[in-house]
Amino acid sequence: MKIFKSTLFLSLVFSLSFLKGDITGNLKICVLRVSFQFDDKESTTGDGSFLLENNTICDAYTIDPPPHNQSFFESQLKAVDAYYRNVSYEQFGLDLDFSTVFPNGENGSYTLNNTMDYYNPYNQDEIHEERMTFLFYDALQKAYAVDSINFSAYDLIVVFHAGIGQDFELPFLDPTPEDIPSTYVDNEMIWAHIGHNINIDEHTIFHGIILPETQNHLFYEVGETIFSQSENPCDFQYGLTGTFALMLGFAMDFPPLWDVETGASGVGIFALMDQGSNNGRGLVPAPPNPWTRKFAGWESPAQVNPGVNIHLPARSQDQLISLQINDSESFLIENRDNTIHDGISIDSLRYLEWERTEEYPNFIEVLMDSVAIEKDENGVITKIPNYDLGLPASGLLIWHIDDEQIAKGWDDYTINGNREYRGIDLEEADGAQDIGHQSVFMFNDPSSGYFADMWFKGNKEYERANPSFAGLNPEFSSNTFPNTNANDGAMSFLAINNISQASDTMTFSINHPFLMDGFPDTTAMIRLIYDFNQDGINDVFGGKDSIWFAFGEDLSSKIYFHQNTSNSVNINVPTVDIDGFYCEIIESFPDSTIHTKYEYMNEFNLFSLKSTREGQRYSWYDPIIKKWFSFDNESEWNEHKSTIRQINEEIIYKLENQTLTNWDHLSFQFISGIDLNLDASLDVLALDLDGYLYGLNSDFILMNGFPLDFPLQSPILARDLLDDVHPEIIAKSKDGTQLFIFNHEGKVQYQIASKINDKLIGAQVIDGKNAIITQSNIYQFADATESNGNEWAFEHGDWGRSRRVSLDYENQMKSLQTLINAYCYPNPLKNETGTIRIETNDAEKTEMRIYDVAGFLIESKSFDNVQSGNQIHEWLWQTENIESGVYFVNVQVDDLVPKIIKIAVIH
Repeated sequence: MKIFKSTLFLSLVFSLSFLKGDITGNLKICVLRVSFQFDDKESTTGDGSFLLENNTICDAYTIDPPPHNQSFFESQLKAVDAYYRNVSYEQFGLDLDFSTVFPNGENGSYTLNNTMDYYNPYNQDEIHEERMTFLFYDALQKAYAVDSINFSAYDLIVVFHAGIGQDFELPFLDPTPEDIPSTYVDNEMIWAHIGHNINIDEHTIFHGIILPETQNHLFYEVGETIFSQSENPCDFQYGLTGTFALMLGFAMDFPPLWDVETGASGVGIFALMDQGSNNGRGLVPAPPNPWTRKFAGWESPAQVNPGVNIHLPARSQDQLISLQINDSESFLIENRDNTIHDGISIDSLRYLEWERTEEYPNFIEVLMDSVAIEKDENGVITKIPNYDLGLPASGLLIWHIDDEQIAKGWDDYTINGNREYRGIDLEEADGAQDIGHQSVFMFNDPSSGYFADMWFKGNKEYERANPSFAGLNPEFSSNTFPNTNANDGAMSFLAINNISQASDTMTFSINHPFLMDGFPDTTAMIRLIYDFNQDGINDVFGGKDSIWFAFGEDLSSKIYFHQNTSNSVNINVPTVDIDGFYCEIIESFPDSTIHTKYEYMNEFNLFSLKSTREGQRYSWYDPIIKKWFSFDNESEWNEHKSTIRQINEEIIYKLENQTLTNWDHLSFQFISGIDLNLDASLDVLALDLDGYLYGLNSDFILMNGFPLDFPLQSPILARDLLDDVHPEIIAKSKDGTQLFIFNHEGKVQYQIASKINDKLIGAQVIDGKNAIITQSNIYQFADATESNGNEWAFEHGDWGRSRRVSLDYENQMKSLQTLINAYCYPNPLKNETGTIRIETNDAEKTEMRIYDVAGFLIESKSFDNVQSGNQIHEWLWQTENIESGVYFVNVQVDDLVPKIIKIAVIH
C-alpha cells in the first residue's frame, strides 16, 4: 500500500532573511490537549475523546500505544527533541524542563464546544482554513479560561487534538474524510480569519501547530476496514514523531520542498520537509536537506574548487562539500549512511530473514529488535541513533541549489514549484529525475525516491542510464545522465568522478577539463597577461586592492608591490632598452591621473621613486613601435577605441557615431578585428546596441553565420583556441552568466556557466596551452598554437591597446574551391525582396541569370572581381513585378560548371 503525506491544507509564512535562519537554542513549548463533543459519525475517527485504553493487536511492536495521557505527550516532546538535537548536532532542541503539557493531570483535556467534523467539514474546502484557525483559537481561549496559562513563558503553542490526523492519502476512498489534518497556523491565517492578533492576557500569539494524538489507524475500528486485506497490518503503523518534526520545521521557517499547489513531491523521501518526514514509518524522519541545515546555521559547507580528491565521512557536522556552478547555483554533496553496523541496513536484515525463513519481517519489528533505539515507560520510541536509517540506501546525495529560484519562490512557497527549475533539487543518480512526476508503477514508486537515486559504485540503475560506466566508478559530469549543467542550460563542465562504493567514508574527485589548477580564484582579479621579462612565457598581473605579479604561470608565488587608491586601474608593462624590466600603474581619478613606475630587480621597487600626477588624460603604449601615445580628452580616446587598423595595409575600420560604413541602419557599441576566413584580409566583429554580434568582411558584407542569435557583451575576443586553424570568437553573454566560444561561422562550440562579475580579460597562451583568461579563471584548451598575428587577444586588441592586427601570412583560402557558396535568403520570397548571395575564392568573374520554369530569361547580373581572396557578392532581387512561382538562378563563376539555385516567389 502506498502512503503519501498530504500537503493540501498547509499554510506557511517565512522570514525574509532566508539566507541564514540561525535556528539554535532551546525551544519552550506549551502543549494543549483538546477533545471534542461526543459524536459517533463514521466520517471521523473515534468519538471525540482521547484514547486511554490500549487495544492494539501488535503487542510489543505497537507504535505510540495508548493511554494518550499527559505522560504520553511528554514522551512525544522527548522524541522530537532527540530528533532535532541529532540533526542539528546539538545546536537546537526543546527545553524539556520548561515545556509543559496542559492540563495538569494524566487524563485531562480541554473539551471544545464543537464536534470534530465542525473543524474539517467534508467537501467545504473554501472554509477549511478558517475553521482550522478557529480550532487553534478556540483551544487557546478554552485553556486560558480553565487554567489561566501564562503563554508568554513559551516560544510556541502546540495543540494536540483527539483522533487521528488527516495526513495520509490512502489508495482508496478515504473512510473518514472529516478527520483533522496537521496544520501550521501562521500569522497570516490568524489575521485573515480572526481579524487581529491573538492576544491573551496581554501576550500576543503569532503562530502555532495543530497535531493529532496519533497517526496509528490500528487503534480505531476504521483500521479494520483500511487493513482488512493485509496479511501484516502491524507493518502499516505510523509514529507521530515525523509529523511533529515536520510541523516544527514550518514553525522554524524551514521552506517546504514540494509543490504546495499540487502536492507533488520535490525531493521525496530524502529530506524532512517533504516525504522524508514519514521515513521509518514516521519513527525515523529524514534529516533536513543540507541547504536547510546550512540555512538553520547548523552547518558550514566546505567550498572546494576542481582538482581535488575528497574523503567525505557520513553525515556529521560540517561534513558538506559545496561546489559553485555560477553566481546563484551550486552543488551540495553529502554522504548518507543508513547502515546499522558493518554495512548492514534494516532492509538488508529483512531480506536476510526472508532468505532464511521465506517470511518477510516488518520494518518495525527489525527496527525494535536490531537497532539501539530508546523506548520509554510509555512505549514511545524517544530516540533513534541515526536518522538516516530510514533512507533506502547509503551513498552520496548531490543537491543542485539555485539561490535565485529560492529567493524568487520564498514568499509564495514555490521554491520547488517548478519541476524543471527547482530551487533545491536532488540529482537522481538513476538518470530519470522522476521525483514528483506521475508514475506508472503501482509498487516501489520511484516518484518519491528510491535506492538508485543515491550515488555509489555498483548502482546498476546509474549504469543502465550511463552504460559507458558499467562496472566502473560513477561520474556526474556534463556528459552523464543527469548532468552538471546550470539551470539555464550552460555547461559547468564540472565533473564529480571516481565515486566510491557506499561507506561510512566515501571518496570521489572533483575535476574540470578546462580550468587550470587552482581556479576559480575569486581573489585573483587577473588584469593582464604579458611576457614581462621576454623569456617566451607569459607572466600574470592581478589584484584588486593590491597589485601582484607572478613570473610564468605560477600564481602560487605572487609578488605584491602596489596598493591601489583608485577603482580605475590600468597596468602597462613596456620593456626598455636598458637593463631591467618595468611596469607602470595608471590610476584614474575624476580630475587627475597618477602614473607610478616600478622596476623589477629581485623584487619590485619604485623606479627612481618617481610618481607623477597629471590632468585627466588617456594613454596607451604601442608595443610594435615602442612608443607612448596620450589623448587630451575622452572624445579622442573614444575615437581611438573605435578604430581598427591592419598593419602594413590601408585597411581601417572606424566606428563613427556608432555606425560603420554601409551599416548606417544599425548602431554598434564595440568593434574588434580578426581574419575569420583566413583570406589574409581583416574582417570586423561589430556588437550592436542590443548585444547581437555581426561578422563583416572587408567590404562590409555580412559573413556566413552572422548575426549571432545570442546577445553578448563586450569585449569580443578572437583567437585560435582549439587548434583548428580558424580563430574562435570569445565573449560573455549579455547577462554575464555564460562564457561563449563560437567557431569562425558563429556556431556555438562551448557554452560555459560563468559568474556575472567574472570579467573577460584575454585570450593568450598559458603554460603551453591556448587559454581564455577572466578575472577569476584560466580556461585551457588545445596545445599552444601560433596565431601569426591573427588574434584580438584583449579588449583593445593587445595588451598595449594598439587596436591593430598584423596578419603574418598569405591567403590561406587558395586551397579552397573557387565557388564556395551560393544561395538566396529568405527563400521562399514573400515580401517582394530577396538577396542572392555568392561567395567565391580568387574568382575573376561571377555572373547570375534568373529563369522562369519555362526557361525564359528574367534578369541577369555580373561582377568583375578585382580583389583576390575571399569575395562575397550580394544582389538584391526585387520581385514586386514578378509573378508567383518557381525560378532558377544559373550561377556561373569563371569557366566552372554552373550551379543552379531554386527560388520560390509567393505573393
